[in-house]
Amino acid sequence: MGVFTYEFEFTSVIPPARLYNAFVLDADNLIPKIAPQAVKSTEILEGDGGVGTIKKINFGEGSTYSYVKHKIDGVDKDNFVYQYSVIEGDAISETIEKISYETKLVASGSGSVIKSISHYHTKGDVEIKEEHVKAGKEKASHLFKIMGVFTYESESTSVIPPARLFNATALDGDKLIAKLAPQAVKSVEILEGDGGAGTIMKISFGESSTYGYVKKRIDAIDKENFVYKYSMIEGDAISETIEKISYETMLVASSNGSIIKRTCHYHTKGDVEIKEEHLKAGKEKASQLLKLVENYLLEHQDAYN
Repeated sequence: MGVFTYEFEFTSVIPPARLYNAFVLDADNLIPKIAPQAVKSTEILEGDGGVGTIKKINFGEGSTYSYVKHKIDGVDKDNFVYQYSVIEGDAISETIEKISYETKLVASGSGSVIKSISHYHTKGDVEIKEEHVKAGKEKASHLFKIMGVFTYESESTSVIPPARLFNATALDGDKLIAKLAPQAVKSVEILEGDGGAGTIMKISFGESSTYGYVKKRIDAIDKENFVYKYSMIEGDAISETIEKISYETMLVASSNGSIIKRTCHYHTKGDVEIKEEHLKAGKEKASQLLKLVENYLLEHQDAYN
């Protein structure tokens, strides 16, 4: 018998404790609910849900397989570790005795790093094909994404120093854009709050936009470190498949001005794919608006100091 071991990592914006509760402790209920095309149902055949428990996982219509039996080998709630083995089913080829998995969630900033190790226990001299391992990685990654958050990161630069750029784009950005590009943003109205964290505002788009409005909630403002966080929580610019879009912008000093580090989190409803053209359009719009602000600051040296 041979053992082939593979390791991989990916990230999530969800903290380890919450992700572990959802993806490990309540997975039998959650996965069939949010991805019924992948997993139809889960039933316990032996045990009480702890170590030694054997489950039968019935796949949904989107799968080419029918079922697997899954044995829990270890549950470490304190360290967010989960070990299990796939021991039977038509998803396992006749040349494989079992596949053992160990998943560990490690805190990373406000989110998690998911570390996964898989051990293929084969019968005799059998080679595990790369495409089989790759398919397993993609399926695991897809299930985490289905849990509701797609994260994208980007960087750009500006010749404006961080403090001045932050004053213009974060502290007064909505009003300034409405002034510089009324065809894009018609007006900004505060619905709740005083402009600080928790403030909700309505942004009405101009004539050049295909949308009417969005509601924006300010989540955090860190003036010392030039960090601004906000979420788009309502409006016709957000599709029905998206619950909200959260943004985090951080300005870092560079020799020529600023590096703008931007992270956006799409919180989706169910199994939804965020298309590349949608992201590209958002990046281009943000770049155009930034250029407008940058030109204004270069032309008005006394503004936003």
